[in-house]
Amino acid sequence: MTAPAARLSPEAFARARAFLLERGRPLEAARFRHAFEGGEAEAVLTALRAYRNGDGGFGRTLEPDVRAPESSVLATALALRVLHDLNVPAAEPLLGGAVEWLRSQLRAEESGTVWPFLPPEAEAQPHAPWWNQQEPGQLAQTFGGFQVNPRAEIVARLHRWPELLPEGLLALLTVEVRDAVLAGLEAGDVNGHHVAAVFAQQEDVPEEYREPVLEYLHDVLPGRVARTPEDFAGYGLNALTVAPTPASPLAPTLEEPLAASLAHLLTSQAEDGSWGPNWSWFGQFPEAWPQAEAEWRSVLTLEALLTLRAWGRL
Repeated sequence: MTAPAARLSPEAFARARAFLLERGRPLEAARFRHAFEGGEAEAVLTALRAYRNGDGGFGRTLEPDVRAPESSVLATALALRVLHDLNVPAAEPLLGGAVEWLRSQLRAEESGTVWPFLPPEAEAQPHAPWWNQQEPGQLAQTFGGFQVNPRAEIVARLHRWPELLPEGLLALLTVEVRDAVLAGLEAGDVNGHHVAAVFAQQEDVPEEYREPVLEYLHDVLPGRVARTPEDFAGYGLNALTVAPTPASPLAPTLEEPLAASLAHLLTSQAEDGSWGPNWSWFGQFPEAWPQAEAEWRSVLTLEALLTLRAWGRL
């Protein structure tokens, strides 16, 4: 007889709830109430609007590691994730504006049609070191020419609302994403694996494009995800980011590391009820990191609760 799976205690859940509602960002607080307490989706949209710019894109520190107010593909992709989770209709103005702005940011390169993560103006504002772009092309070099990240997740989300794109554009982008992933991901590309997994497991993406990516990830992920306490102490690929629910097609491949990840998640809650980042800015913009770190606690605490609920650990 196997022992029952460990769960987050009611007291620990209450501390996490209090943290989100008293100290979290309004966006995560509204998303928590919507997910756990029957809160209105409109409250989430209202909170999301605070990060929207007049051009239809999103910025304004929606992604805490970039403090620039200007619209960015990075922040707009995160807004698209929230809108996708809410399953908003195609007529939602926040969605329409975001998609139109994203279309305006597409860049045709020799290797495909890509979205650069950040505008050049973001360099002047506080940001994490991996977003540095002092030298021409530096950001593209850091993120593999943007071939997989952020393109894979954006394309996967847009398949929910294909009518918002010109005929043929989404099909082109989908083929390019598939081919870019199948060309191979660097073992240390944490976020590349994450967005590739979103693409491979998003049922709105046609199966003929998803399946080859799913097969590739089945092959490589077992040797690349975190498994040990030492792994979890650093910034590595967590199995829960590529298989966020038991229904994830990648979950059967990652049974052992998923168990380790869930055990770590249950034991890494802070005394104040939050979950915090296991990274820092390594001394860059030291005056801005504390605020970014506090915002990350809001984001990560909501993600932890959603993940634990999905796996039946609440």
